[in-house]
Amino acid sequence: MDRVTASTPLQEPLDLWTDPEAQRRFVYHWEAFAKRFKGIPSSELSFNLLNEPGMMAVEPYVKVVSATGEAIRAADLDRLVIADGVRWGNQPVPELAPLKIAQSTRGYAPMQISHFRASWIAGSDKWEVPTWPLQEEGGWDKERLRRVQIEPWKALEKLGVGVHVGEWGAYRHTPHPAVLAWMTDQLTLWKEAGWGWAMWNLRGPFGPLDSQREDVQYETFRGHKLDRKMLELIQTI
Repeated sequence: MDRVTASTPLQEPLDLWTDPEAQRRFVYHWEAFAKRFKGIPSSELSFNLLNEPGMMAVEPYVKVVSATGEAIRAADLDRLVIADGVRWGNQPVPELAPLKIAQSTRGYAPMQISHFRASWIAGSDKWEVPTWPLQEEGGWDKERLRRVQIEPWKALEKLGVGVHVGEWGAYRHTPHPAVLAWMTDQLTLWKEAGWGWAMWNLRGPFGPLDSQREDVQYETFRGHKLDRKMLELIQTI
């Protein structure tokens, strides 16, 4: 099933970035989690504060994350805390470096590969069928990925900030050869960078299991449809 479309977001009664009461409640909940799970090692439990803040100014984001990080640290000094980059996780926030928390990037660029014909992305059904390297949008290849998606985050690492790729994958309508070629470049770059990653998703339209792609010869595995080529790719790089 597709996600709720991005064009019809839920309307919240309070704005986290401007409303003091919303900020108080946000900090309160994370502080409660920190107290509740104190003693469980970060290798088993980490806190990722907020998913993909969008096109917003950095200052209010830093304010909220700073207050939340301080509250968590006061309750549990050793908890691993992660903050997504802004612009939906794509832009690092060096202003958060003094907090000694990790930051999470994304691996969806370019969207013409990762979100081709995704119903929640307006106009994606009008895009040309993608190949990799991509010819549209000024051209995308491994070196552009390195320049745009890797180098800014490596600069963040020099400030002492840990980085990981919190989400990535390609939707089921992108041709399988293009997906695998793109995934190979992404995985190779992250391996070179020394970053871990989390795929969206294991089972479903972005992953190697039950993805409903129309151009894959699936293997039956424990009652599921397995994309063996994709699985072996993510296992070997």
